[in-house]
Amino acid sequence: MRRAPRFTPEQRAEIDAGLVEILAEREAREWEAAIWRAAPVLVRRAAEQFIHHKEAQP
Repeated sequence: MRRAPRFTPEQRAEIDAGLVEILAEREAREWEAAIWRAAPVLVRRAAEQFIHHKEAQP
């Protein structure tokens, strides 16, 4: 025997939208943390390349 749906389609859409927002916020925080972890390495590499490029010029 089938049970009646627990939520109306409108309620389900609202729940799904909320979950999407929560997951998007979590992913954004993870990306931000990854960028902050990588930033010092990227800045150092850029500085090294800049210095090397300046030294290679006549």
